[in-house]
Amino acid sequence: MVTNEANTTIDALDQVSHLFKLMGHPKRLQLLYLLIQQSMTVSQISERLKWEQSAVSHQLQVLRKYQIVERVKNGRQVVYRLVDPLVMGIIADVVNEIRK
Repeated sequence: MVTNEANTTIDALDQVSHLFKLMGHPKRLQLLYLLIQQSMTVSQISERLKWEQSAVSHQLQVLRKYQIVERVKNGRQVVYRLVDPLVMGIIADVVNEIRK
């Protein structure tokens, strides 16, 4: 018989797995790392990463769905920013560790 504690752990591990899958996509990871540094528009991201704007928009849509990034209207511009502190911390820690 599986206990409630075991179910909770399994559910938490499923969430961890899903988060790692989201961050494991190479393009998404590049985009997230860029947004750690500053909030940006789709065109700014596209220019910095040398991607088509449609590819940027698609990846942002996926990340918005899981509330990792949010869009903020600034007049006529829409700016995207990373809002999940866990994701920020994981990426920053791993990058800093690799650079050592």
